[in-house]
Amino acid sequence: VNEANYLGYVTGDLVIAKKALSATADAKTKAYGSANPAATITYSGFENSEDATALDTAPAATIGADATSGAGDYDITLSAGTDNNYEITTANAKLTVGKAVLTVTASDDAKIYGEAIGAIRFSFAGLVNGDFISAIDTQPTVTSSRVATSDVGTYPTTAAGGADNNYSFAYIDGVL
Repeated sequence: VNEANYLGYVTGDLVIAKKALSATADAKTKAYGSANPAATITYSGFENSEDATALDTAPAATIGADATSGAGDYDITLSAGTDNNYEITTANAKLTVGKAVLTVTASDDAKIYGEAIGAIRFSFAGLVNGDFISAIDTQPTVTSSRVATSDVGTYPTTAAGGADNNYSFAYIDGVL
């Protein structure tokens, strides 16, 4: 009988393998024209109450968009991290850039009974990134139900119809 078998163990080196650790970029959202949110990472698999500060080199998240990036989805990518105790796998995520809100207010106006209705103007608030109202894909318009022969009274002026890749529209009626 071999002495190693007799004592109940085999002599040799003990091999300790790295623990699997996953690092996942967190999905984020923001509005067109706003600063990027802070990139964050969620980890799964740490031992002994450790966190990312225990890693030799923690993964870093990079967002592939900035304040001028149009509405749409952009990659949040993680760099590879390294550690003597963990085998790190990474998973990327998306930053969703939503449309900024452009508020369009129909102007208040006054007309004399019998006068024709001319163009009714509007004002706007909420353009970002140095955009101009002239760059909006489909300009909003303002209309009124009043016509030249309408009785004296108050009539709403209504803004509607704007469309753009980077803006949604909120409308405020005026009075004629």
